[in-house]
Amino acid sequence: MILYGRYLSPFVRRVAMWLNLQERAFELKELAATDPNDLPKLQAVNPVARVPALVLDDGAVMTECFAICDWLDETAPAKRLVPASGAARRDCLQRIAVAAATTDKAVALVYEKNRRPEEFHYKLWQERLVLQVQGGLGQIEAGLPEDGFLGGEAPDGSDLATVALLDFVNETNPFLLEPGYPRLVALAERANRMSAIGDTRPG
Repeated sequence: MILYGRYLSPFVRRVAMWLNLQERAFELKELAATDPNDLPKLQAVNPVARVPALVLDDGAVMTECFAICDWLDETAPAKRLVPASGAARRDCLQRIAVAAATTDKAVALVYEKNRRPEEFHYKLWQERLVLQVQGGLGQIEAGLPEDGFLGGEAPDGSDLATVALLDFVNETNPFLLEPGYPRLVALAERANRMSAIGDTRPG
């Protein structure tokens, strides 16, 4: 399989970690949706020019993180990272949803604050994004265990979404972590000690 994108993207990274934990071989093609030089190459794979895009062994192309990860679980039932059914599945999906929504806001802040020229900054919008990201981080922090992972002794899909979020925030706008999220930081440190996760860490 071929994965298109860069590990700086928390969504590309989540797919890469998922592939690694399921022991699936893949090749990373580093293309950035924000790089004009990469745009034609990316559009040749995904006309929407978004990452991640995953080219399967049969040539089919999958896009969007949630769809890719769901397919990976559906085709690797012995190594699912989201429970197959019941309350455990519901809870895991909800944790992923909170992490993904918070990640969306963290990505939006990068475009608004880090990439947009300062003379075009919209202060109120940036303040709203900061509020949303820190609100999400706080919600995640409140639900984290003191030890281990959200998935128990081993990471599940919600651990991957959470680690991808924290490391992205730390890489792009670390001031967002100033309120202090000790359990979140500790969870990421535990996860990144695993090569399947840490080897994909950006930076």
